[in-house]
Amino acid sequence: MKRISKHMELLGCSSIEEYLDVLDENRTEQETLLFFLRITISRFFRDRKLWTSLVDSVFPFLLEKTDVLKIWSAGCSCGEEVYSLNILHQVHWATISPIEILATDANNACLERAQKGIYQKSSLRELGPIMLSTCFHPSDHRNEYVIRSTFKNGISWKHHDFFSALPDRGFHAIFLRNNLLTYHSPRVQSIVLDRILQSLLPGGFLVIGSHETLPSQSFNLEPTACSMIYQLPETV
Repeated sequence: MKRISKHMELLGCSSIEEYLDVLDENRTEQETLLFFLRITISRFFRDRKLWTSLVDSVFPFLLEKTDVLKIWSAGCSCGEEVYSLNILHQVHWATISPIEILATDANNACLERAQKGIYQKSSLRELGPIMLSTCFHPSDHRNEYVIRSTFKNGISWKHHDFFSALPDRGFHAIFLRNNLLTYHSPRVQSIVLDRILQSLLPGGFLVIGSHETLPSQSFNLEPTACSMIYQLPETV
């Protein structure tokens, strides 16, 4: 609200009605508003129970089915989730199978920051000292750390929003956390999720945020032992 109010002052809008008129006529201002509404704060290995489930059951199941893990992080923000996935894979399965991660977001500034891989120490609080030193090195700025280059391997970054055509298909897992199912109406959630799931392979997994729920229809997804993970049956 503070950011939007300040921006309205810069535009000379003294009321919401005046601001809505500007939005009706100006596509650039619509994009600016969307930027203000998106929350880009995250951290590495957010929701520890999720990552434990990935290690204990999801990734082992998938690695029995494929030689190459193909994962889509949809709405990847500044890359914390993407690099967490790559770290997890390299620690446990790098010698067994390669991984391909498609990381997409509608915010180009977030994508640029993600590719640089520079993070505040506060976003790394889930990492112990050994993991921190193994995966990062200190930057030239205090309390900032840089992801080591080896953990950038296997990641493709791409601009994409949920209303565009699918960027690819054939994913073993799709991470759709703290974006579509948080910020959009149930009607939009249903339409977009139905399209996104077309890129998920049978037997694949959809991963959502800890405080998110799926739209009322099931989309043939089955719950797992972890409330954040759903599986598409191998035969639909």
